[in-house]
Amino acid sequence: MRIRVMPAEAGIDMENFKEKITEVLPDYAQLVNAEIAPVAFGLKALVLQVITPDQSPDELIEKLRGVEGVESAEIEDLSLI
Repeated sequence: MRIRVMPAEAGIDMENFKEKITEVLPDYAQLVNAEIAPVAFGLKALVLQVITPDQSPDELIEKLRGVEGVESAEIEDLSLI
């Protein structure tokens, strides 16, 4: 699945933000890619590509939303392997 994580502020250190986000991923979630993508007017988002077992992504999304500095975490794409 591809998840877009938006920071609460535009001027934060995105590398540090990426590190904080990837640290809270549960053991069952395999991180494939994490990239910083421009959104608009200097605002950037962290786009994660994660492989998880066939289960509800709600727990994963709630963990990401609970990280300090996260405004939102939304699933952009979800598919089966």
